[in-house]
Amino acid sequence: MRDIFSTPLTSPTYPSPPYHYDNARMFLALFYAPEESLQKILPSPLRPSDMPLMALLFAEQPCRETGLFTEGSVLAQCLFDNQATGEEEVGVYFAHDWVSTDVAMAAGREIWGYPRKIAETSLRIEDNVLEARVVRDGVTLLKASCKLEEEGEWIDSGPNVNARLIPKVDADGHAVAEITAAYLEYTIKKGRSGEVEIEIHSGPHDDLSLVQVEATMIGLYFDTDILLPPGKVVSKIE
Repeated sequence: MRDIFSTPLTSPTYPSPPYHYDNARMFLALFYAPEESLQKILPSPLRPSDMPLMALLFAEQPCRETGLFTEGSVLAQCLFDNQATGEEEVGVYFAHDWVSTDVAMAAGREIWGYPRKIAETSLRIEDNVLEARVVRDGVTLLKASCKLEEEGEWIDSGPNVNARLIPKVDADGHAVAEITAAYLEYTIKKGRSGEVEIEIHSGPHDDLSLVQVEATMIGLYFDTDILLPPGKVVSKIE
């Protein structure tokens, strides 16, 4: 069993991290959210930062270990207390996350707690205009467009933060209920930015009613390499 990381035992779904993403494409559509909606999205003990900032993420992820997949996410900036260090940290909480392959879904959910479902994400650039969307059940859940007119500057926004929940086998509560953090490393090759437009819609199996846009901020596009290391448990879910 020490040589087997995931099930099925005779043909594991995914290997042990770290995972390496070579020449990834990533688009962030940043926006401000009403503080009351952000407070409902963040699970305790996570809390909003002084700036009620959220983002839509659209990405193409060529992963050496698990294969190419696309990803779309709803992110929320948060504060948390790292029990290991005793320090307050800023992180990026994944409220919703969609990927295009079962391998990426299983690995993300089981190892780090990314709340992944299956959907198709697309990124297209034509005449310096980037359009991206996440489609599931025939519904465009997320859509963002950006005219890439300026250079884009990468700002480290802290670790990826997730609520990792695993139900008990008898369905009586959770066997695991914890907040995890993964400290990704980015090697930015090129960045571009511009004004952004955003649309968010709920689908038959995706309730996005809590995700509200008060004002758009900026669109940021990056070509980058990414290292995704094993995660760390930073607190229990209250």
